Amino acid sequence: MSRPSFELVELVDAHCHLDSERLGVEVGAAVEAARARGVTDIVMAGVDPEGWAAQVDLARRFERVFPVFGIHPQLVPELDQRGLDSMLGDLERALGGALGMRPVALGETGFDRLTNTSRAAMALQEVAFRAQLRLAKRFDLPVVLHLLKSDEPALRVLREEGLPERGGVVHSFSGAKELALALVKLGLHVSFCGTLAFPQSRRLREAASVVPLERLLIETDSPDQAPPPFRGTPNRPEHLPLVVAALAEVRGLTLAETARVTSENAFRLFGLPESPGA
Repeated sequence: MSRPSFELVELVDAHCHLDSERLGVEVGAAVEAARARGVTDIVMAGVDPEGWAAQVDLARRFERVFPVFGIHPQLVPELDQRGLDSMLGDLERALGGALGMRPVALGETGFDRLTNTSRAAMALQEVAFRAQLRLAKRFDLPVVLHLLKSDEPALRVLREEGLPERGGVVHSFSGAKELALALVKLGLHVSFCGTLAFPQSRRLREAASVVPLERLLIETDSPDQAPPPFRGTPNRPEHLPLVVAALAEVRGLTLAETARVTSENAFRLFGLPESPGA
């Protein structure tokens, strides 16, 4: 497969676990390779306090790499109420500047019902979800949502709690077009990753075809969900142009048009600073 590249267009990877040990290369090499492919900006993803600190370190080392702090729903089943309360306190302090850097969003938060263990912890996941939505409102941050096999409970909580003024994004969207439109109606963006390029992803392509252009984002979710022909290997931000190509095909746009609109959306949602010379 040819590897699309872009000139004079800033690509934004809207969701990337750049601090993961599973990238397969040193972080500096991953950032350099991404920039060689036109990926100028990388928005990271929060999981736990250790990860937030690692993100701050990376954001200080590399220009245009941005932190996101949150308590991942897959982590919640490992906690009890006391442990969750303690971690929410850590998050509140981090959002208030305890780590020396303000994140561009709060997340990942939401629901995960993939395993028996995670399903058994739905009540505590809901406590964590609601608390983080309220923190996002308090600190005027968009939210990054992880919603896996949890359409109805997620929509219920989002309708009851509402979103922060700056809205948010459902990352790595995997649902049907009806869910995508329901999320957009609530004020959310919808982000697509390498799974959009899978030949069997017809339902996902239908969803990508109906999301308003101004609500579309792209991501790698590195080191997971690598697009063809890299499926089964560590995903990295350098593969983002393949997601652009898949989305361009679905929407009937050029690569440059798709790159431009998704980057503009990311800059607006996350409040990213303009790059020098822009």
